[in-house]
Formats: sequence, C-alpha cells, structure tokens
Amino acid sequence: MEKLFKIDSDCLDIVSRIKAIDKDYFLVYNEENQKFEVHNSSQTKHTLCLILPFDVLDERTIDLVLKTRVQNADKLFKEMEEENKKLEKAKIKQVLNDFEEKFYDS
Repeated sequence: MEKLFKIDSDCLDIVSRIKAIDKDYFLVYNEENQKFEVHNSSQTKHTLCLILPFDVLDERTIDLVLKTRVQNADKLFKEMEEENKKLEKAKIKQVLNDFEEKFYDS
C-alpha cells in the first residue's frame, strides 16, 4: 500500500510556487517509490498529475510543472514529435553508416 506524505512547506518555497501555478496543486512524497509527486485536488478520482524525476525540490520542479500543464499539451506533443523525428533520422543515419562500414570493409 502506498504511503504518501503531503508536503506543506519547503526551504525553497517550491510548494507555494506550485500553488501559484494552480491553486489545486499539492505535493506529496511517495515513500514506496521514493519520488515526489504533484497532485491536483480538483480531479475527482485520481489526483496524480506528475511524478517528479528529481530527488530534491528545486527550480527544475517549477519548470517541469509549468511545461507539463494541460494548457501546454499541444506544444509539448509537438516538441515530442519533433524530438522523435530527430531521433529517427539519427538512427537511420547510424544504420546507413554501419552498413557502409561493413560493406566497404568486406
């Protein structure tokens, strides 16, 4: 069973800065997976919005919360698509380079 501990304050004032982004946001620490989580109290069943990939609460937390807000979803999906295209092109280039090396070394 998950053990969630609500965080009401912190030394860098991250909690209140997140509340300034959305008054319904709140932070918890999930003891089971040892991660910080952002939740939204206006969501009825499941309040989880985001599991933070950081071990500490700092400016990166604010940046990630702002970036992943629902209002920014279209922009975020576009960025993800562009990044996936870059990765795909790089992978194709690498496969062709590997093929050329093996072909010409034979």
